[in-house]
Amino acid sequence: MQKILVLAALPNRLRLDREIREIEEAIKRAVKRDSFEIKIRTAVRPQDIRRALAEERPQIVHFCGHGLEDGSLVLEDDGGNHLHVLPTGLAALFRLHTDYVKCVLLNACYSSKPAEVISQHINYVIGMNQPIEDRAAIVFAQGFYDALGYDNINNLDVIQRAFDEGIVAIQLENLLQSAIPHLWKLRIAQGEIEPIRELEQRSSNRNSEISTPTRGSSSDDNSSDRAPDYRPPQTVQSPQTDDLSSDRSIDYTRLRNLLKAGKWQDADDETYSVMLKVVGREEDDWITEEELLNFPCTDLRTIDSLWVKYSSGRFGFSVQKKIYLEVGGQTDRISYDQLLRDEFCDRVGWRERKLWITRDQVNYSFRARPGHLPWYPRLASPRGTRAAFIPPLASRLVKCNL
Repeated sequence: MQKILVLAALPNRLRLDREIREIEEAIKRAVKRDSFEIKIRTAVRPQDIRRALAEERPQIVHFCGHGLEDGSLVLEDDGGNHLHVLPTGLAALFRLHTDYVKCVLLNACYSSKPAEVISQHINYVIGMNQPIEDRAAIVFAQGFYDALGYDNINNLDVIQRAFDEGIVAIQLENLLQSAIPHLWKLRIAQGEIEPIRELEQRSSNRNSEISTPTRGSSSDDNSSDRAPDYRPPQTVQSPQTDDLSSDRSIDYTRLRNLLKAGKWQDADDETYSVMLKVVGREEDDWITEEELLNFPCTDLRTIDSLWVKYSSGRFGFSVQKKIYLEVGGQTDRISYDQLLRDEFCDRVGWRERKLWITRDQVNYSFRARPGHLPWYPRLASPRGTRAAFIPPLASRLVKCNL
């Protein structure tokens, strides 16, 4: 009998009830449903987790709730106040339960930090390397527990198979979150820890909203609020593997380094600067429609690939192009339909309450909407519309196969 212990904490703005229900339903549908038992603890405090592990002796521990950028999980104290539990404390706790706990799933923002240290003691640990939207977290859990109950006729690695199914579930829902879950596997023979899987973002998010809850801070902020810059995980490819090609002898090293460091505002400024250089213009100038329609594909591809890579598929011109096409944009002809442009700008967060945001209101954090960056309305010629650049740039992206 495999026992699954579900620990839920602080459901502020999160659908933890739905996540728990999806886990239960997945196990009920499973071919091997008689092989699983689910135990659920809600509103957990540190002592609740400690006691539950000792009393239930589970094989799988599933935490759902909020996580902070320093890797802490947010629980409650005896007075109902928020209490931050550090990764080192979690690792020390699971070290006491290695005899029976085989897998830990931390379905919370920034939980890759505690996951990595816990994996020094537990065979399989799953964590999230960035903020993860509530819907994506639930969809991942659906896929994971669906696969956990499959009949394993080929004697496959069950947890690895379940992790892969969770990633596929996210991709099939067209969520831009499939590179966020990571799996760490303890190599018992060598005593080493191996990060098993890090997938590139390859899908578009049709349903992202600025108010979509993430499993980060449990305060009542939303994704439009400013947040500290996010530093991408250090498992990203080394700089030497980046293609920095240019047809105009532009040096993209600084842009690459800024993006790798997660310095989104500086990277946005550098993007503006290099694009002006590509077309032979000075700082604080603008780019014409004709120049956008003939922008060198090599340089456009370099800029876009760097943004997409170091944002794990959240930002970049090609992400913006997908959203533009989803709202009905045309690339075979240049259309300046105002309603279409407004819908696009609403989707990427360039308009709020039907008003264009200013540069001071740009959300330079990883919690911005997909496609929010790079922010380039200042590239457009000041001739009456602030969105004249969107159709020609989208058209050029299609012709450049981006």
